[in-house]
Amino acid sequence: MIRMSVFALFTFLNILPSVASADEGAQQLVGTWKLTSWVVQVIGENSREPFGPGAKGRLVITPEGHWITILTGADRRTAKTADEKAVLLDSLLAYSGKYKVEGDKVTTRVDMSSNEIYTGANQDQTRFFKIEGDKLALRTPEIASAAVPGKKVIATLNWEREH
Repeated sequence: MIRMSVFALFTFLNILPSVASADEGAQQLVGTWKLTSWVVQVIGENSREPFGPGAKGRLVITPEGHWITILTGADRRTAKTADEKAVLLDSLLAYSGKYKVEGDKVTTRVDMSSNEIYTGANQDQTRFFKIEGDKLALRTPEIASAAVPGKKVIATLNWEREH
């Protein structure tokens, strides 16, 4: 009986740091972030900025577990025609969902998105994160590109905390 109690205590104490670490990571992520850069590396090709230089974006991460992001091109103009409205949609990416943190990995289960690209097989969006002061770097694992068919990509999004 004492051996079982010691084993249970040992197991609990070894699991506790990883739980605390995940909670700490989640707490560090909470806030509002402004996009500073977004670069996609197409494997075997040059990197590119999907919405051009100066893309804009905001990421809102709540303590209740909600993740909301919107990314837009820098040079968007007011649309007056149906064609101009369609062009605006090509420079917009937005999605939201509930997130969970495991170590340096955050996974968002998407519940809605601007173009439905993040539904079905792409519903769970995984990012690796690194926080240094008020800077947040999010990196995707190597994934199949939705924008460049038949290619794999790694995207890196850099953010700055808004105060």
